[in-house]
Amino acid sequence: MKLSRLTTLIILGASLTAGVSAENYPSRSDMLWVTNPDHPDWLYETGDSARISIELYRYGVPASEMTVNYSIGPDMLQADTDGSLVLDSNGRGVLNIGTMDKPGFRDLRLETVIGGHKFSHHVKVGFSPEKLQPFVKEPTDFAAFWKKAVDEDKKYPLKYTSEPVEKYSTDKMTCQLVRLQLNDRGRAMYGYLFIPKGGGKYPAVLTPPGAGVKTIKDPMAHRYYGEGGMIRLEIEIHGLHPELSEAEFAAERKVKGDYLKFGLDDPDEYYMKDVYLGCRRFLD
Repeated sequence: MKLSRLTTLIILGASLTAGVSAENYPSRSDMLWVTNPDHPDWLYETGDSARISIELYRYGVPASEMTVNYSIGPDMLQADTDGSLVLDSNGRGVLNIGTMDKPGFRDLRLETVIGGHKFSHHVKVGFSPEKLQPFVKEPTDFAAFWKKAVDEDKKYPLKYTSEPVEKYSTDKMTCQLVRLQLNDRGRAMYGYLFIPKGGGKYPAVLTPPGAGVKTIKDPMAHRYYGEGGMIRLEIEIHGLHPELSEAEFAAERKVKGDYLKFGLDDPDEYYMKDVYLGCRRFLD
C-alpha cells in the first residue's frame, strides 16, 4: 500500500470518527446552542469582520434574556477579547468577533450558567486559511523513510487473535474483539470488529481513537455502521484490553501518559511509528 493511500485512509477514518462523535448538538445536554456566521462557508478574507449569530434553547424553549459570557481569540491561544451578551426575548444575539490581519482561525468561546450548572460552546471561523504556511518543512527523506518502514513491516506476518463478543452482536451484525500483533517487540493493539450478517462484500471503515490512554468507551455508539451494511473496526493504540477496569487504565495512564514523547529523538523508535504502521496492518 502506498504511503499516500495509507495517509488518506487514516485521515478518512479519523474524519469519519470526528464527524460523528464531535457533535454540534450533544444528545445528553439540556441546552442547545445554535451559532451561525454571516458567511455560510465560515470563511473570510484577512481584514474582514466576522459576525456570529447566537441562539440558545433550554429543552427546546428559547433562553430569553439570558446572560452569555464570551471570550474571543486566535485558535489555541489566549483570548484577546472578553465580555458578556444578554440574549433578547427570543434567546438570540449577535457578536462581531473581529478580524485577523494574518491567515488563521478565530475562536469564539461561549458560556452561561443556569441552575448552578455551566454550559459552554465554541465555534471557529477561518481567515484566508488557504494561505497558511507550515512552521516546519517536510524532511527530505520523509517518503523514503515511510517506504522503508512499510516495506519492512510487510515482512512481519499478519498475526492476530479474534474472539466473539456477544454483548455487542445483534441480529444484524456480529462483533469480534481482535488483538493484532504489531511486531516481534511485543507491541499490539486491540479493536472491535463489526461485520454485517448475511455475507457478501461491504465497504469498510477504520476508526482510530482520540488522544489519551483510555478504553473504547462505547462500541455500540455507532452501531448503525454494522447494522447499515458497513464493516467497522474501532481500535485503540496502546495494547490495552478494553475490558480492563478504570482503576487499571488509571494505572496505565501513569506509565503511558506521555506516550507522544516516547522515543521522540529517534524516528525509528518513536512511539507513534508503530501506531501508524499498526493502522496499515489493521487495514490488511
